Amino acid sequence: MAQEQNNNNPNEQAIAELILAIRSKDLAKILSAYRQQNETGRAAQLKFCFETGESQVSSYANYQNIAAQCIAAHGLPTGIIAGLNNSDRINFFMPALQASDAFTHTNHQGNTFLHALFANEEQSPPPFNFIRSLLLFERNESLAKALRIRNQHGLTPLECYFIYNLEDHKLPEHELTALFALIEAEQTDNFVPQNANLSHVKASLVKRNIALSQDSQVLLIIASYYQIDVSTLYHLH
Repeated sequence: MAQEQNNNNPNEQAIAELILAIRSKDLAKILSAYRQQNETGRAAQLKFCFETGESQVSSYANYQNIAAQCIAAHGLPTGIIAGLNNSDRINFFMPALQASDAFTHTNHQGNTFLHALFANEEQSPPPFNFIRSLLLFERNESLAKALRIRNQHGLTPLECYFIYNLEDHKLPEHELTALFALIEAEQTDNFVPQNANLSHVKASLVKRNIALSQDSQVLLIIASYYQIDVSTLYHLH
């Protein structure tokens, strides 16, 4: 009966085939088990690798490497992108993102993993310092490009942070410094923010009852991003 249920669930079947391939310790078989799946099956296999690696510390590097090899060879399924929204998942999949140059890949909503990471209210504040450190490596220059990608609502990852995740308590100094560094990295190569989004950002802060005063860190951050005076932003309706 268990086998019958497994065959009736494509995701469970995909995972079972990957497990068999992993047990063979044959990379070609592992890559084949991944390649033959559709996007949903591949996403299930990658989720299995992450969850197994997290639960079996001694096998973490092995499963991390398997995920990286599979993604580098046959691509990152778009269904995974929205799930790359916290530090644990980013750490696990970072070698895969680097190997496949997938920082700028988007899902059906036009979101990169940075949109998902910065908008996740359960990861507050986002790991700005970690992302900034990645920008210091030449091989991660595409991260700066990912910062400039607008989703289907015309929002950059940092604008998603402002709208969904920015709180009125002060950021730790190292994270604030890193955030300003990311703003600077985004706004190079003649990339400028769309001030049309500014009213949307402020309206979202008001809706979430974020305390706004002319000396608040929140307004300082947003004014810096949109390159306007804090007083102008404060009086914006």
